[in-house]
Amino acid sequence: MSGLAMLANVLTAAGAAPARARFAAALRDPAGTQRALLMRTLRANADTAYGRLHGFASIRDEREYAARVPLVAFDQLDGWMSRVAAGESNVLTRDAVRFMEPTGGSSGFLKLIPYTAALQSEFSAAVMPWLFDLLTRRPALVRGRAYWAITPPGRRPAQTAGGIPVGMQDDADYFPAPLRALLRRGLAVPSSVAAAPDIATCRYLTLLALLATPDLALLSVWSPSFLTLLVDTLDEQFDALLYDLERGTMSVARPDLARQLRMRFGRRAPQDLGLVWERLALISCWTEGHAARALQGVRERFPNVEIQGKGLLATEGVVSIPMFGADAPVAALTSHYLEFLDPSDGRAFPAHALDVGGTYEVALTTGGGLYRYRLRDLVRVEGMLHRAPLLSFQGRADRASDIAGEKLTAALVERALDAATRSTRTTAPFAMLAPSWMPSPHYRLYVEAPEWDAQRLADALDHELHAAHHYQLCRSLGQLGPVRGVSVLGGNSTYEQVCAERGQRAGAIKPPALDAAPGWECVFECAPEQVLR
Repeated sequence: MSGLAMLANVLTAAGAAPARARFAAALRDPAGTQRALLMRTLRANADTAYGRLHGFASIRDEREYAARVPLVAFDQLDGWMSRVAAGESNVLTRDAVRFMEPTGGSSGFLKLIPYTAALQSEFSAAVMPWLFDLLTRRPALVRGRAYWAITPPGRRPAQTAGGIPVGMQDDADYFPAPLRALLRRGLAVPSSVAAAPDIATCRYLTLLALLATPDLALLSVWSPSFLTLLVDTLDEQFDALLYDLERGTMSVARPDLARQLRMRFGRRAPQDLGLVWERLALISCWTEGHAARALQGVRERFPNVEIQGKGLLATEGVVSIPMFGADAPVAALTSHYLEFLDPSDGRAFPAHALDVGGTYEVALTTGGGLYRYRLRDLVRVEGMLHRAPLLSFQGRADRASDIAGEKLTAALVERALDAATRSTRTTAPFAMLAPSWMPSPHYRLYVEAPEWDAQRLADALDHELHAAHHYQLCRSLGQLGPVRGVSVLGGNSTYEQVCAERGQRAGAIKPPALDAAPGWECVFECAPEQVLR
């Protein structure tokens, strides 16, 4: 790699060192760190519409905060967010809103989260210690270039009704501007590929840039299926990619490297892609929950490359970050004020008062204007690092299905299915959506209707679900296939039988529009004796 890029990595680590020192101090004093962060956020936003309503200015501690400010989900903030999107100031934050980032809601389709300077600083307070840990604990990363996931094409420049920009470009935007400039010096793929006209072209240009980067050291993506789909394109287009790399037909010319790769591998990429990128030292991606299923494909193609799981980072905020040597990601104590809700009774606990082995739902208070916001993610406390909890992701509290990041909830599917039923004029006494991983990730709609009607309803449902931001994104990236309709008989009785065998009381069972449990293929499509347990 160029000396300039290596110098940029060294300077990046140095620039992240102060944030790492603050994080290290917080691990030993989570109570004091979190209290100071909460009070700073409340004081900064006391003179906003939301702050005045809940008396932020006179709140003295965490107990008063919990007593005065209600726990909320996004849908309860819809009116507030509409005012922000319309351009009204001092609604949730004193900070101006820089842009709004799309996410999914539990009952609606497209939600926008406001990003302020304070919120971006809070993200930086988490990702910079992680980056410092990467570069200092894995020196090979300093000596190579990196690929950070880039916002795919399809998201064109947009604004809210009030003129606020919608969307960030790539993962580097989580870092402060000076570090962002340094990071870009060491990027293998320029952010300009996001301007490609379609997903296929974006993948092709990404691979062309990666093949021109023999010193690639880090791959950072979100879903592992994003990477496996990139690899599928490499397999399909390897010969064409080498042709373009040799001739520079797409402004990326490395004829010597192209000839070397062709001499070594011929016209097909090797099974072990570590042979193509021999300096690749780390892959960062989701490894927990449903992502674990897609992880096997990554391990097969990169058998000798270390894989580090991401922490829990959502559009709304960051909950935990990975650290080498820790058994699970560490709570992001220097970012937002974190509360952990007992799923059985809803009691809220601060980060320093959690039980090892306990499972909790996360609530966030952020500089972006979310106060006691229920993230709906469940975490389990796996242990402690000094006095800070180590948190593993356990799934969704709202029983959402999330194969590749699509975040489908029963309420969302119920609305989409109702619209699909009306548009197709289909009558079905039973219709239930369920995830399937064979032969590739997709959803199956089990419908008590003739086969043709079942597929027609599935197509209409797929169309309706495209209005949900995360589902549409996963479909456009190819991480999810289209909904497949499956005609079934006796759907209600079959569902009730399975739930009763799981221990549910038969009289209280109501088939949902979505069941996120795996294995429904064996209930509705396998031999009768093969029943989901």
